[in-house]
Amino acid sequence: MSGIGGFLILLLILAFSSRAVVDSAKILCVYPSPGRSHVLIGQVLLKALAERGHQVTMVSPFKLSKPVPNYREIYVPPDDTVSKLTKSFLEKKQNIIKSLPTMVQSGLNTANNTINDPQFLAIKNEQFDLVIAGLFVTDFIIGFGSHFNAPTVALWSAGLSKFTSDLVGNPRAVDAVPHILLGQQQQMGFMNRLKNLLIAAMENMIVEYTTWKQQPYYDFNFPSDKYPSYRDVRKNVSLVLLNTHFSSSGPRPYIPNVIEVGGLQIKNNPDPLPEDIQKWLDEAEHGVIYFCLGSNLKTSDLPPEKLQIFLRVLGKQKQRVLFKWETDSVPNQPKNFLTKKWLPQDDVLAHKNIVLFVAHGGLGGIAEARFHAVPVLGIPIFAEQSSNVWAVEREGWGKGVDYETLTEASFEDPLAEILTNPEYRQKVKKLSELYRDRPQTAVDTAIYWIEYVIRHKGAPHMHYQGADLNFFQQQLLDVVAALLVIVYILLKLLKFVLKKLAKLICRRGKKQKTA
Repeated sequence: MSGIGGFLILLLILAFSSRAVVDSAKILCVYPSPGRSHVLIGQVLLKALAERGHQVTMVSPFKLSKPVPNYREIYVPPDDTVSKLTKSFLEKKQNIIKSLPTMVQSGLNTANNTINDPQFLAIKNEQFDLVIAGLFVTDFIIGFGSHFNAPTVALWSAGLSKFTSDLVGNPRAVDAVPHILLGQQQQMGFMNRLKNLLIAAMENMIVEYTTWKQQPYYDFNFPSDKYPSYRDVRKNVSLVLLNTHFSSSGPRPYIPNVIEVGGLQIKNNPDPLPEDIQKWLDEAEHGVIYFCLGSNLKTSDLPPEKLQIFLRVLGKQKQRVLFKWETDSVPNQPKNFLTKKWLPQDDVLAHKNIVLFVAHGGLGGIAEARFHAVPVLGIPIFAEQSSNVWAVEREGWGKGVDYETLTEASFEDPLAEILTNPEYRQKVKKLSELYRDRPQTAVDTAIYWIEYVIRHKGAPHMHYQGADLNFFQQQLLDVVAALLVIVYILLKLLKFVLKKLAKLICRRGKKQKTA
């Protein structure tokens, strides 16, 4: 009996082992974004895939804090263009449109340097079952799906935009869905639809500009004698993963291969915090205010006058303040402060004693605050941060402060309002329940659809035929034009026939009178 039992156990082991081999795939993720918060969601996804037994390779400008089994890293550091640009946003108000060419060029240079680095060139002869393209302004790297003859997944760190909708032909619904720069709206009356149309038109021009800028980079790395055209590879994406969720961004139409995985970086079970931070948070009798301006903006780059406003106001609160600060020490640091150069934000916000998150309004931080039910005091600096903070304020779980006109009073008043009014905490708890209520976690959802695409060899049955249409075809302008021509011809014929009939009737009338 024991021999039979041992034989059955051996069969089970062999069965599971063979399944692991069959189900294991080689996955390449190219994420050359100079923004650490963008790459983070790619790292989280790749780590989860590695834990599933897939062999993953991550190409990016940022390293993991510690090695992970089945996870290979190719690290190519970015230049300092973006860090200089974000520093300038803190020093004085910048026009984001004027800064766009610099950001696009920086993204192009980072992407091109990454894929031409010797470390990456060394793996170009390997075979991969799937390519994940981490998008940040530049999408010419999607060409690697064709290079490796593998399905392509686009991973985007925000919600649906023209950049991503074009890849699969997803309707943008400009008439009903507010653009991310407008923020979530309940009603789309005439003025909001007008604004939406103008923003969409501007976005169209930006996409045309970035596509034009990318074309030479695509042609250089993917010459036409070996690869499909840039236009064709952009229409051959199997799956788009969006870092958003309808409970926060609002409902909108999606085709089957566009999947929301908002909060991808958020862990259901937080990792243990470093001992000193854990102890400091645990012992906070009146709670803790967490201050962080994200991974791209450095708090240490704040102008002295702005910094002193934050220090004076936060320094006199009864709450402790966990303050992200990238250099060795804060000048005139208050006694209730603990500063760290880098903080595991998701794990920090999960702590029960965090009573307020002072943030810049980035999508990732707002999502984490929503998930962990932490009220927000937002200080937007650039890009879509203003609309994110405005949405938080409109939903009733935070306040916004204008950075340019920041004073002690303009910062202290909303700070006190949130800390003393329990309605902010109550509201965000309800929103957190909506955000958490899903059939699967964001990571599990992403993994399912990635493995679905691998199982079905790119899932061509999910390809939407609308992706193959140009603008005139999508808007039925060619059909309308044809109908107008037909109507014009029919009217001309009718006019011709009526003239003939009129002449015929006139002739008969004349004959009758003569007779």
